[in-house]
Amino acid sequence: MSSASTRRATAVALVVMALAAVPTANALGSGLSAPGLLIGSSAADPCGSSAIEVDYDLAYDVELGGYGVSAAWLSGLDERCQGYDAIVSLNGPGGAPLAEMTTEIDATRVRVVVPAATPVAAEQLTGVSVVLRGGA
Repeated sequence: MSSASTRRATAVALVVMALAAVPTANALGSGLSAPGLLIGSSAADPCGSSAIEVDYDLAYDVELGGYGVSAAWLSGLDERCQGYDAIVSLNGPGGAPLAEMTTEIDATRVRVVVPAATPVAAEQLTGVSVVLRGGA
């Protein structure tokens, strides 16, 4: 990875980590908006600067004995973000990571499925972190 790519990835990670400190969602699947999120650095064309909204699919999970988050929907993605990887972390109490998923962005709205091996109880979900990585 070149030093410019490393700096860009670091800048993106820092911005998203700062936004993750803000309460982001509740267990009922409410949307999240990150106003003014700029992907990239000032030296590179940004992937986008629009708000990214996060919604959730909930389904009954026998293993959990209740409702779990089966997927996260990212919407409001800029078309320039296509080809980037979206890394989504679902967080619980105290910011503890409950599951992490990665998908390639191929549209302005993408679905990121929670792996069956890491079920996330809906009542445990307190926040979400989204990092966009890559791009040409």
